[in-house]
Amino acid sequence: MAQWITIEETAEKYGFEKEYVWILIEMREITVCYERPGVDIIDDGSVQDFINRNKHGLTLMYIEKLERFCIDKSKLCSIYMSLLGKQDKEIGMYEETKSQCDVLQKKCLEQYKWIRKLEQELSLEQTNCRKCWLRRICLKIWRY
Repeated sequence: MAQWITIEETAEKYGFEKEYVWILIEMREITVCYERPGVDIIDDGSVQDFINRNKHGLTLMYIEKLERFCIDKSKLCSIYMSLLGKQDKEIGMYEETKSQCDVLQKKCLEQYKWIRKLEQELSLEQTNCRKCWLRRICLKIWRY
């Protein structure tokens, strides 16, 4: 029967850093159980097996696995960098589009004001007010 201990207990018991324990988990050098929500537990026997395999120094197989792990992480970082660069470009495009929309909205509002003013003047032209000297005052009152 396997004895299960937490990552923190493993690090303390064997004198490892917690980050190193996570690396061993990712390299599949030790066995971990993710069944408990929020708590990752490790098979203590798998840690002891790892230590026994490498007690006389690191083995060639372990070094090759570690090298492969580092290469894979490096490729993953490159992919993330590429995605972040593309995301930055996309954000820039959205910001440019937004600024263009803001400019168009201002122009539309200006045109709306001109159209409203024209409508008022045309409506006054169709009445007897067009010859009235109070026409300008009426226009100002109508605007509000």
